[in-house]
Amino acid sequence: MSGPAPYYNVRDYGATGDGRTDDTGAINAAIAAAAPSSPATGDTVFLPAGRYRVSSTLTVPHGLCLLGTGWDTPGSQASIFAGTWIFVEEGADFSPVTISGSGGAVRNLGFNVFNPNNTGAPASAGPMIHIMGNNALVEHICLYNPYGGIYLDGAAQAAIRRIFGQPLNYGIMIDRSFDTNYIDCVHFWPYSHPAGTAPAAYQLANGTAILLYRCDNPHISNVLALHYNRGLSLSGSAAGRSHKVHLINADFDGCLTGIHMGSPGYADYASLQMANVTTQAPAVNDGLVGHGIWIEKTAPNTVIQASNLRVTFSGLSAIRIDADNVSFYGENVFLEGWKGDCGFYIASPSSFAYLGVGFAAGPGRNPFAPKSQFRMPRLA
Repeated sequence: MSGPAPYYNVRDYGATGDGRTDDTGAINAAIAAAAPSSPATGDTVFLPAGRYRVSSTLTVPHGLCLLGTGWDTPGSQASIFAGTWIFVEEGADFSPVTISGSGGAVRNLGFNVFNPNNTGAPASAGPMIHIMGNNALVEHICLYNPYGGIYLDGAAQAAIRRIFGQPLNYGIMIDRSFDTNYIDCVHFWPYSHPAGTAPAAYQLANGTAILLYRCDNPHISNVLALHYNRGLSLSGSAAGRSHKVHLINADFDGCLTGIHMGSPGYADYASLQMANVTTQAPAVNDGLVGHGIWIEKTAPNTVIQASNLRVTFSGLSAIRIDADNVSFYGENVFLEGWKGDCGFYIASPSSFAYLGVGFAAGPGRNPFAPKSQFRMPRLA
């Protein structure tokens, strides 16, 4: 072991970081050496700058931190892959890193998929980081070009922050989580595939930046998600539904639908509370359109509370409510430039909106309908 305890340097166990050698065994050897003492001492397995190719999962147990040096400067397109990177082959059916034990951490790493399929849909693959232990920390991560990003699966009380990259199918997904999680500082940008490429078209048609299934009371803040089919989606799974979601300071830019509600809510508390949120549809949509905010028919009893909300240039309605028994409470809501025939449309006769709202509607545009289902202090 080199360096002061509790560091276990993977180079001392045979890892090369040259991008060609399979370093799985060497990194796992370092993890095995650190694991017996990590619950007591919080040991760290250290990956110096390099490109570490792996062919199976690296499992982070209870109390251990998998630590790199960081990755290239945000916004640089990661063209030289400076810093510490995990490389995995396109279509691999495993997660390169799994946090299996409580208190495990993964910090300062980039993830890159070798030989990506650039002609269309990427091959199905596991998430880059699979969280299965409570109280995990995932921090300062670049998800350069994977199919799936971070999957929090059956765990809770995680802190996921400073996440960058361009995961094509989903960026962060949560299911079977029965306590609060914290997601902060997310920047999903076309690092690897700019608009006009086949993977970017796949992302716009299919991708979701943050996908919530069964989870309780997640806190999400400071998000930029660009060029997704859905920015934030609340959906149901066999384990249940998401609820009491808190969203603050978010921009779903170039997304067909900025916020999607697809699972039933609870009448006694809000499914989603949000403040300082903007959505914009893509300038080039390849013929695809969506509502800026959409509460679909599968989401009855949804309650949404919104403050400082702006929805612009949606391909259809700015806000559309198809579900029954929905209550939408909004203050300082601004809707602009929708391309459908109605800015805020409520399809169900049992749903209502209570709003302080402004509409930028051109001649002949209908700002809201049906009028009987809106309760507004003033109309513009």
